[in-house]
Amino acid sequence: MGGPGATGEEISGMTLEHYPGMTEKALQTIDTEAQARWPLEATLIIHRYGRLEPGDQIVFVAAASGHREAAFEACHFLIDWLKTKAPFWKLEDSSSGGQWVDARDSDDAAAARWVHAGNKSSEAAE
Repeated sequence: MGGPGATGEEISGMTLEHYPGMTEKALQTIDTEAQARWPLEATLIIHRYGRLEPGDQIVFVAAASGHREAAFEACHFLIDWLKTKAPFWKLEDSSSGGQWVDARDSDDAAAARWVHAGNKSSEAAE
């Protein structure tokens, strides 16, 4: 945020909207999927919503595992799936007004790599 947005104009801020209950359920489903794929001891997902200013942090994910590769892969998975499966809607503000942001093909492509991905980390750890 703060750079060019969906319309190419400078972004002055963004509002992230969500439906409480629906969003929490989706985040739990994403977290449960990560727990099933990798040998994780703990995970944490924090996703902000509401009005955000340029430079504000939006999302934080963490994964703890006895195997660093499992933790790294789980974090990549969590971010990729949050971008495509968590029900957040982004409204970018610029000098010409607000513009709803469509999903990016690059986000879909990043998430697609996990659709049929095996659990390589836990297999390597065994």
